[in-house]
Amino acid sequence: MRQFVAEVMPDAQGCIAVSGKKFHYVRSVLRVETGDMMYVRLPDGALQQMTVARIDDGSKTVILTVAGDESFARSAPVHDVLENGSKAPPVNQKPPVSLWLFQFIAKPPKMELIIRQAVECGVSVIVPVMGEFCQSGCIESARKRTAASDTRWQRIITEAREQSGSPVDTRIAECVTVDEACRLWQKHVSAEAERSDGMHHAFAAVLYEQSAKTMLFHEAFGRALESNVECNAAAVMVGAEGGISPSELELVSQNGFVPVHFKTNILRCETAALYGLAVLQNTITESAVWQLKK
Repeated sequence: MRQFVAEVMPDAQGCIAVSGKKFHYVRSVLRVETGDMMYVRLPDGALQQMTVARIDDGSKTVILTVAGDESFARSAPVHDVLENGSKAPPVNQKPPVSLWLFQFIAKPPKMELIIRQAVECGVSVIVPVMGEFCQSGCIESARKRTAASDTRWQRIITEAREQSGSPVDTRIAECVTVDEACRLWQKHVSAEAERSDGMHHAFAAVLYEQSAKTMLFHEAFGRALESNVECNAAAVMVGAEGGISPSELELVSQNGFVPVHFKTNILRCETAALYGLAVLQNTITESAVWQLKK
């Protein structure tokens, strides 16, 4: 079931007024009618059931009101909030692992596809990386899209969250160099370790098209983390159409990104990003089954 991503919290009366482009989405895409129930993802990440109280097509405004227990979104298990016993609601809680995607800047249409798929996968942060093999025009386009005045990528994120029901408020960082990307990841890892009293464990992989000096994904994960240690933050770095240069691979390897190679067909960058994220999530969620033992 789709969710509606609200830009504001309910007011003192438990209402949210939806207008502008959001009105078009609710009215024309979700096709709601007065009295309909819907799941609303609030700015604080909570999932709230709300009722369509009023629709004013003249002023293009929809009024939503809180329905049921206001605290269920933060506490109730998913099986307690099924609609009519058939359709499951969007995911209630954020995943325990923070996922980052460091994506070397590709052509605009491919970047948009990568962003959409990353959001559906529940990625927390997408970092556009300016690599040696990235085209200058693509870099300029990405810089424009990450500017505060440009909302196209943010709209893609919102639409993907509404479609997939993702509880993760995906964020796109500013365009960075490869060196800056490494520092950004190290800063995040250090901050998380400090916040969790040193119990934070991170894993980062860089996908490489050549097999030399690389490992298989599960092998890399198993060696990077001790047995039975949970991973709290993970990242995957993916090249653009031209891949990643040897010097860039060496730099990121020195900064904690483990080079991995998939023994499969040659993947396009947009396919590699989705493939890498899927393998990373599966590796983490099923680590108790396969994790290497000492």
